[in-house]
Amino acid sequence: MHKFATMYLPKPGSIADAMPVSWHTAGAQASLAAIGHEGDQVAPIATGGEQWLVKGASAGVAAWCEVRAWEEYGAIEWVGRLQNQGVADSPLLERIAAADVEIEASGEALTIHHAHGSTCQITDFLPLETRLCEGEVLELAPAGGRSSNATLPFLNIAWEGGGVIIAIGWSGQWKARIEYVGGKVRLWVGQEHTRLRLRPGEQIRTPRVLLVFWQGVNPYVGNNALRHLLIDHYLPRHEGKLQWPPVTHNTWFAFNEGNDVTEENQIAIIERLAELKLGVEMYWLDAGWFEGGWPHGVGSWVPKAEAFPRGLRPLADAAHKHGMGFVVWFEPERVNPHSRIGREHPEFVLHGGPLNWTQENDGLYNLGDPEARRYLTDLLSTAISEYGIDVYRNDFNIDPLPFWRAADEPEREGITEIRYIEGLYEMWDELLRRKPGMLIDNCASGGRRIDLETTARSLPLWRSDTQCSQKALPIFDQVQTSGLSRWAPLNSAGAWSFDPYSFWSVAQAGVNVQPYVLAPDFPVELVRQRLDELKRWRELWLGNFWPLTPVTTSEEDWCAWQLHDPEHNGGIVMAFRRAAAPEAVVLELEEIDGGETYVLRDELTGMTEEVQGSGLQRMQVETDSQPGVRILSYWRL
Repeated sequence: MHKFATMYLPKPGSIADAMPVSWHTAGAQASLAAIGHEGDQVAPIATGGEQWLVKGASAGVAAWCEVRAWEEYGAIEWVGRLQNQGVADSPLLERIAAADVEIEASGEALTIHHAHGSTCQITDFLPLETRLCEGEVLELAPAGGRSSNATLPFLNIAWEGGGVIIAIGWSGQWKARIEYVGGKVRLWVGQEHTRLRLRPGEQIRTPRVLLVFWQGVNPYVGNNALRHLLIDHYLPRHEGKLQWPPVTHNTWFAFNEGNDVTEENQIAIIERLAELKLGVEMYWLDAGWFEGGWPHGVGSWVPKAEAFPRGLRPLADAAHKHGMGFVVWFEPERVNPHSRIGREHPEFVLHGGPLNWTQENDGLYNLGDPEARRYLTDLLSTAISEYGIDVYRNDFNIDPLPFWRAADEPEREGITEIRYIEGLYEMWDELLRRKPGMLIDNCASGGRRIDLETTARSLPLWRSDTQCSQKALPIFDQVQTSGLSRWAPLNSAGAWSFDPYSFWSVAQAGVNVQPYVLAPDFPVELVRQRLDELKRWRELWLGNFWPLTPVTTSEEDWCAWQLHDPEHNGGIVMAFRRAAAPEAVVLELEEIDGGETYVLRDELTGMTEEVQGSGLQRMQVETDSQPGVRILSYWRL
């Protein structure tokens, strides 16, 4: 674990005094700071942080924050909860805030480092910078109720000499408002819209908020502090071991978008993967295996009898026999009206959304209904157990916000969304309790549900639907790898080509092999070589990630990044020359000691040389390939 000595952490009291939870009642603001609070220290939690409660009450509504802090990362995290402890409905609560804080800053302006979310375009996860001068405001929110749809719920506010990372944990329609006033950052984070009364005894939660403070002039110091905190204390683990994004093989495109998969042809795929010894770790069965097929069969989570007369278990057994895991696609939250759930349990389905991309009036499964959630949890858990599933792939191809808002009653605005998001977390947590070691893939039309809460329970194994193009899109992929990896340390995507330029544009610590493995022109040796490289370099993604060039969508620019392992004083540089870019680029590597000697290795040619650290601190990288890639590893002697 790499600790950042330059970080600082505000004392817990200062965060509590800054009103981590606030709301409006009958036109007047109430907050923890206004109603008083107490900081009751409790025992350190198992992850190494400290945890305490901040409590208060106003107008019959009790409020408290559950708070954790990690001093070595300069980090503090909280989630707020509100409960009506009266015998009648509460006063009207509006603009419930998860964070309503002021943070001391300095300088003429702030620079907000943030990013596009996923929209299946070249801009997926493209980094953005917004300059905020005195009195100016930036407001951010996703589109349609999926947390990283169009806007990523992570940002880095930089000022003179330091800054703070904000990570939001709410897998719905969050909102952030940043204002720079009088040398202070005014930060508001919450659910985008709340205007509700709590019933007697009723309790709700707010979005989770994580702040990571950093010092220095390079904002990626803050991003790396976030990365290490997420790796050490958030990302999924089993028996103490980090769960990697696996190397997988997906058959969806080769079999008519999954509609032509059968037990026979899928076992043939598995046997071929084992025969070739490519290094594939998991076999991936995507959409289409269920009654009704893709895309209209969602809600019928039963294998097609004619295609899978023995269910899916023979596929799992075949994969497991050859040392591979089994990945299976579900989309439990979108319900076709003609599906089994649509016909047999219409009471579990929310309506009110527009005609969707399938030209169907699909409904939204109501995870906020406890009975509905128990039914779905049992259904999925039984399937996971009976089919021998190792990775549960939870896709989500529908915007939930119109359904939530259509279901809200007057003066209960926002409650359907709250109950739904709470239900989602309860269902995922229960599935993980019932199948220890299972990994959840948080796909949502690609990477449209990546936030702090999903990060703690899952990995994005299909970070963008741009990989559905069925061809390599290296610029799209470079934007995603560089743009997302600074916020989500481990992620994965689909590879269509295996030349070094195309493959390393898209591959991260895991990858999904897309081409049809039974095709005569399947590039066996290239795939084997690339996957071997991925596994040799995989652990470097746990180190520091340094973007070495701005990230653009232009063919005229280079795109480069550095993975640095501070414990072993080494790392790797990946530099991509795009088709119209100049032959050479000057890169300034981070964490290099100019007075030391390093071994520099060209990973594509195998040539090595000894160089002074000063030569790595500012080095020219060139290639005559257009496009082309240079992959250079280094370590200190």
